[in-house]
Amino acid sequence: MVRHIPGNQNTSMYIPLNAATSVEITGDRYLHGWIQHRFESMGNPSYNVVARARQFSSFLMVIGNMAGKDKLSPKHAIILQNKDEVLIPLLNEVLPTAKEFKDAISSLSPEQQAFAKAYRGMQLESSVFGVCIIQLKPQLEKLLGLPSGALTKEIQLTQDLMSLFVDYQIPSDLLSYDGDAASNMAAKLETVKAHVKAVVDVVDAAKEKELLEEERKKEMREAQSAIPSPPSGGMFGAPSPQYAAAAFGSAPTNFSFGGPPAAPRAGGGGGSGLFGGQINTVLPPLTNPPSLVALSDQTNKQEESEETSPEEMEDGELVDTDDFTLIPKVLDGKIEKLDQDNSLRSTILKAGTGWSRRRQENLLTKAQSKPLASSAVEEEKNKAFDLLDALSRSGTLSIDCSELHVVVALSHCFENDVMGTVIQDNINPIEKVERSSIIVASTIHDEPSQILLSGNSHVKRLGAAFPALFVDED
Repeated sequence: MVRHIPGNQNTSMYIPLNAATSVEITGDRYLHGWIQHRFESMGNPSYNVVARARQFSSFLMVIGNMAGKDKLSPKHAIILQNKDEVLIPLLNEVLPTAKEFKDAISSLSPEQQAFAKAYRGMQLESSVFGVCIIQLKPQLEKLLGLPSGALTKEIQLTQDLMSLFVDYQIPSDLLSYDGDAASNMAAKLETVKAHVKAVVDVVDAAKEKELLEEERKKEMREAQSAIPSPPSGGMFGAPSPQYAAAAFGSAPTNFSFGGPPAAPRAGGGGGSGLFGGQINTVLPPLTNPPSLVALSDQTNKQEESEETSPEEMEDGELVDTDDFTLIPKVLDGKIEKLDQDNSLRSTILKAGTGWSRRRQENLLTKAQSKPLASSAVEEEKNKAFDLLDALSRSGTLSIDCSELHVVVALSHCFENDVMGTVIQDNINPIEKVERSSIIVASTIHDEPSQILLSGNSHVKRLGAAFPALFVDED
């Protein structure tokens, strides 16, 4: 059950990277309705999000939840390129049905019921799972001022650009084409190649300088280790080496021989010197801590549309809105009205831990699968956000080459196993799942149930089994 919404028929979607930057996404959107079937003996099934990139291709994936009509709240992000394959476990939490929820709060006070309803509403809104796929090569062309398709055959140039943006965070102004806009594609490519080569040469020179500096430091450490250490203090109470210099003419601070002891420093005494003297070392005053850098109040926040109130729903129908966060509420109303068995439940999806990535380091080695720890997942997210910030010029350049997949998940739960459902309960599970699929599909596509069925025979059969499905459509 997938509904395709072209990008030119939608308002822009935004992905906030930080408090000051939001990336504008203007690509196509896909609304998915997903139903999992759970029998009593099955236990909790496991699911994974699998993402795979081809050789010499790359894309960026953002995973999160829909936080509004035009906002995807990112939880994770990762860059995939050159045959990378990532497996991300999915956690699913099944919520109570609307009837069960109403029965559970019926004995509560009005204030407690209001709180419980608000909390369930937030749960339903957060159950909308989102995955955004951003193609990197077309966005690089747009960022650098190149014609569409200019980087298709420029494999080495694309690899160098990815390395400069991801590994070194080079500003795009140093690499983009800044010549005559009427020039042909070959001239623009040569200009960009020259800019990239100049920056790569600077990076390589900096690497060589750092290597030479490390070699000099290593030679100094080896030379210092070859110098023999000075002998320790002599016999009969001779001073320790740290005070020996003071005894032979060096000038430590306020070090006296046999005179009256110096006044002790405030806050504690000094170390004892020779012949009853006292060390009174004056520490330099501490410098003031650096001042905190104030955050800029200028942000690239998108303005929330408040022309209509999408909360107005009648009989589970959504009135003229594309707010995906309201789909679970609409489904909740339809399920309460049409699901007499009380078996279809809303489900919350979110990415779990235990990621794994299969990567081929180069063309001559075999791909190896390695787990990604939580720190590695966070590092990949930071890399992806840095790249998004560069590709969008800190939110000022929209991203057209993207796809947003929104998943509304539900669970059809049977109280018995398969044989028990058919024999003991005398229930045909196929018809029950068909009814649930019609409820979800009619909500996802915003179409009457009869239009979604392929033939009149199915309409008559399901209408006889579940007449409530077609009552409002006659």
